[in-house]
Amino acid sequence: MGRPLINTLRIALHLLIIRPLLRLLFGVNVVGRENLDGVDRFIMAANHNSHLDIFLLLSALPPGKTAKTHPVAARDYFEKPAWLFGIVQFLLRPIWVDRNNSGLAAIKEMQRRLDDGCSIIIFPEGTRGQAGELQDFRGGVGLIARQNPDIPVVPVYLEGPERAFPKDAAFPLPLWNHITIGPPQLIRGKSREITSALYRHLKTLADEEQAYRQRRQPEPHRPFVAAVIGIDGSGKSTLSRRVIGCFKGESCFVGDGLELFTNGEPHDAQPLTINEVRKWMGRQAKSAKNLARYKMRKLAELLLRDRLLSEVERWYRPDHIFMDGSPLLNMTAWAMLFHEEFFNAEVCSKALDILSGKDDRLKKDPIFEQFPELKALRKLNLNHLHLPDAVIFLDVDPEVSMQRIASRGEAVQAHENTEKLTKLRAAYHLVCDVLEQSRPVCRLSGDKSLEQLTQEAAAFIKKVGSGVDETD
Repeated sequence: MGRPLINTLRIALHLLIIRPLLRLLFGVNVVGRENLDGVDRFIMAANHNSHLDIFLLLSALPPGKTAKTHPVAARDYFEKPAWLFGIVQFLLRPIWVDRNNSGLAAIKEMQRRLDDGCSIIIFPEGTRGQAGELQDFRGGVGLIARQNPDIPVVPVYLEGPERAFPKDAAFPLPLWNHITIGPPQLIRGKSREITSALYRHLKTLADEEQAYRQRRQPEPHRPFVAAVIGIDGSGKSTLSRRVIGCFKGESCFVGDGLELFTNGEPHDAQPLTINEVRKWMGRQAKSAKNLARYKMRKLAELLLRDRLLSEVERWYRPDHIFMDGSPLLNMTAWAMLFHEEFFNAEVCSKALDILSGKDDRLKKDPIFEQFPELKALRKLNLNHLHLPDAVIFLDVDPEVSMQRIASRGEAVQAHENTEKLTKLRAAYHLVCDVLEQSRPVCRLSGDKSLEQLTQEAAAFIKKVGSGVDETD
């Protein structure tokens, strides 16, 4: 197999497998990628805290530079077992360092790769340091930079790998990672001077990034959350997406999927691990053959969906979030199907308080015996669900909903029949009766046109939503 074909295979593995896995399992946020634009060859100098560092740095490179960028790595970390050494050798083609020798052989190999038109990644600290602390640089980076004064050195600061895969951990953890790429540096002088200058550049980059992360805003950022609720087949998802197009700024749609919008236009976003787990659980719920199996799977999906809201707020920082349904309100209304004999306005009010963590006055209330699910959620401390800022109830006749469900050509879920949807419709009305005592609620008749529904929903959100801007 020739080198061009091997390089093509190597690039394909990075782009199709390694990068998606990194983004899915750990999350990779890159700042300053534009600093690599127009840079043919470079010496990338980064702090080193984890075995993830190399793969994260390669994931930040333009695809065309992946196969021509080689990290400097300590051979003793990877030479055993043999299969690991073979995988690392094939994927990375690293410049191996034998830490028992002087390091001159590694310097010569770095020079050879640079002479061949390649770039290198070097960790000037020489070994993995203490989390969040930049150690003194060793002299190798200054020596190789002095020998190549026309090749820029690109300082990079990594934050997150020290928590995602620390030194003593047997397995990595799914924690977010940040990569900050600084401007390329052309530094001339003696090796020691260059090493000191590069240390200062990377230390400044690290201090600036850490200060930015720790900076507190006068008021915590919190998006405006609007939930569109209703029975299956009511058109909640379609209406939510249409309403997003009426608003400026950054918006997020949470439904069966997770989508981001800027000024109403969709755009790609860094995937979140919890969302992939939630989607899988949602598929399990939809495939359930009866209500008993559906209940537990759907409950898990709703809890994950509520947790997703916190992750969306933390990482995407949208101005507003539009939801197809609401975990808190869905759980409350669905009690109708499992405990109809106890379901009434008083129970709805208590359930909303319990599920949102406002249940101090209800510790010994009979509701926990009537609804053991509430008791279990409370005992597991899973009763702190988000209460939307505004709620839109899309009211559709169950027979119309069933016609829409049938037209999809998909398998019908366990609760999707006229009888159960009729009960759910009544439950949502009752939930709204209770909810509108403390939250703005808009009830829309589903027999109106989609355009009219969109206009009414957008007008309602604009009216009640502080700081939510409508587009022209």
